[in-house]
Amino acid sequence: MSEPPAIPAVLTIAGSDPSGGAGIQADLKTFVTTGVYGAAVITGLTAQNTREVTGTFPVPAEFVEKQIQSVLSDLQIGVIKLGMLTSRDICAAVAPFLNNVTVVCDPVMVSTTGFQLIDEDTADALIQEILPRVDYITPNLFELEKIYGQPVEEATKAGMELMVRFADLSGIVIKGGHIHTRQSTVTDTLLYKTEGNLQTVIEKRPRHKTPNTHGTGCTFASAFASFLARGNEPATAFSKAVAYTNHLIERSADTRIGRGRGPLMHHLL
Repeated sequence: MSEPPAIPAVLTIAGSDPSGGAGIQADLKTFVTTGVYGAAVITGLTAQNTREVTGTFPVPAEFVEKQIQSVLSDLQIGVIKLGMLTSRDICAAVAPFLNNVTVVCDPVMVSTTGFQLIDEDTADALIQEILPRVDYITPNLFELEKIYGQPVEEATKAGMELMVRFADLSGIVIKGGHIHTRQSTVTDTLLYKTEGNLQTVIEKRPRHKTPNTHGTGCTFASAFASFLARGNEPATAFSKAVAYTNHLIERSADTRIGRGRGPLMHHLL
């Protein structure tokens, strides 16, 4: 009797959003709609909705570690996607599990509404202990500046310098949502290494005038992880993730969930 076909599986290690728009909830919705099996380790709870984040509550690091061990000892995980890591201890607990597996890190630091999700000590641990171990990072402009260490005037140039600083990085996505916000288009850029050479892929999409962008960063990073897990080359996975996220923004532009920055409607894909 032949073995059943392998089902691509992605593990997200991230925080929970009780309003369902971002974090673990957005990740799992993305996994379902991009054709992979999703597992989830929760690093922290948040109290938030479409208007604001009012608090965060880290899960004890030893229990985060126990969750990861439970998943990896049983499931065949192809890609790990990292979201909000809520303490230095959690960064230290997660880091040893990032070897021998493709890792996409969305370096979550600040919410869409401007709430500081992690403190400076945790941000430093993320940069020093996690980023040197991951394959791809997908920062927004604020996160790019935090990792870069100073204000960024030319995002692509900063990304190239980070590819040198973090020598084991396979790629960095420069997301354009917060760059040149008055332009009618959004430009997303993937810088990635192939056969020792740095390659660039650029995707341009219309800028949708909508407040409904809650969870966009989580969704994009999860889609990128999904398409990598399904065997796509980095450039193809990036382009598919951009198209997927842009389509969701377009479909969600005129919907009404909550009274603030609405979430993406994954089920309308």
